[in-house]
Amino acid sequence: MGRYGNTVGSRAILSYQQQAIIVGKVLGDGCLEKNGLHVRLKIEQTDKQKEYVFWLYQKLQPLVGRSPLAVLHSGIDRHQTKRWRFATLSLPIFDQYKTLFYQNQHKIVPSNIISFLKHPLTLAIWYMDDGYLRTDKSGAYLCTSSFTNAEQQLLQDALKQNFELTTNVHFAHGYARLHIPSSNKEHFMQIIKPYVLACMQYKLL
Repeated sequence: MGRYGNTVGSRAILSYQQQAIIVGKVLGDGCLEKNGLHVRLKIEQTDKQKEYVFWLYQKLQPLVGRSPLAVLHSGIDRHQTKRWRFATLSLPIFDQYKTLFYQNQHKIVPSNIISFLKHPLTLAIWYMDDGYLRTDKSGAYLCTSSFTNAEQQLLQDALKQNFELTTNVHFAHGYARLHIPSSNKEHFMQIIKPYVLACMQYKLL
């Protein structure tokens, strides 16, 4: 019997925590890509979020080959910034997630998202990845610009049924985002607060 970090078995079994993290990452800025025979999850964040990257690595370590690496990115102005990244091993279990969350290489919201977006950790990961406070701190946003109107509704329904969160779809410069209004902000923060890392505390009210 091989270990994931050594000889990888074809029947990797994810813990409930790992499943929650993976769904949150896929809803956020995680990327599933084909690599060889199977699919892997790629994670990358800015240097400011180094603690977050290493926390994710620690939680997913049985599925990962190498520890996070620092890479330099050059912007339009040629200014270099440091980012941290790592990828899981390519495993059959990730093939299933790519089938669910991708269509024609484009990320989608599956029709049964209500069955996956149900753990507070998933919501917290999604928010740490792609969420932010309103400038007046009266509410919060989850970036959902890559999803269709129908997919926005699926997410809203899941948040309502699983977390009793009412959301609205707001647009900024033509890009959609789910808005958590002031009437729900404290409830939302109480749900995710136990899972938000110290380096992400600035996203809390």
